[in-house]
Amino acid sequence: MEQSGITPVGPLSEGDKRRLVLKLVARLRCVACERPYDPHDFTLVHNWQDTWVLSTRCRHCQEPCHVVIFMHLDAKAEPETDLITDLTPEELREVGQRRPITFDDVLDVHVLLEECDGDLETLLAS
Repeated sequence: MEQSGITPVGPLSEGDKRRLVLKLVARLRCVACERPYDPHDFTLVHNWQDTWVLSTRCRHCQEPCHVVIFMHLDAKAEPETDLITDLTPEELREVGQRRPITFDDVLDVHVLLEECDGDLETLLAS
């Protein structure tokens, strides 16, 4: 990774990917107590090509956290600071005011889908 501010072109080295993953998880906060995670507490659960699955528990409240990171093969060494979205400014404000998705939310959806008789359209319409 260049230190001069020039973003390298092409695939990232494994070391660059690790640094980028650490930088990304350093920005995460616990959904339960909202305290920041220590990036070094994350454990690599799975790494396949450019997909990373990480896991940790909050040091403060012991809430579990699982993170999946997908990297493009031609990813830049530094994440973009500008948000690219098709949302309107009003929709962005609404999204920012919503509570984070919790582990329990994911489990609820899993159970709902597991009990679904296969008609997803009807399930989502209810």
